[in-house]
Amino acid sequence: MAKLSKKELRKKFGQAGGPLPATRVLVKPMDHDFGVPSFSILAIDDKAGTITGANVYGGNMGKGYDPDAYRHPLPEAGSDSWKKYRKRGYEEGKVKDWDVLVQVEVKSSKPQTAKA
Repeated sequence: MAKLSKKELRKKFGQAGGPLPATRVLVKPMDHDFGVPSFSILAIDDKAGTITGANVYGGNMGKGYDPDAYRHPLPEAGSDSWKKYRKRGYEEGKVKDWDVLVQVEVKSSKPQTAKA
């Protein structure tokens, strides 16, 4: 990615100031037509034990996006939360396909959480 100005960084990443950390991601297209490709994503960070929601419009999270407002503890494996995400249309995506995310490696031989 080319070097971005402060204004461009704010538009792309909001208050995060940079890509969200993720070991994996769940993705679903948005139901509304915003004139640009628009998706809801759930950035899962197994290392930190968190899940962070974000809406991405044309590759940007928007200048007002605050990841702390959408970051929650990772649900327990097999919990109803995972079923709800699937029912809402979220599917597994690839972190590398999203420049608003940065891949986090889990350096444990045991997964810290079960797969969604």
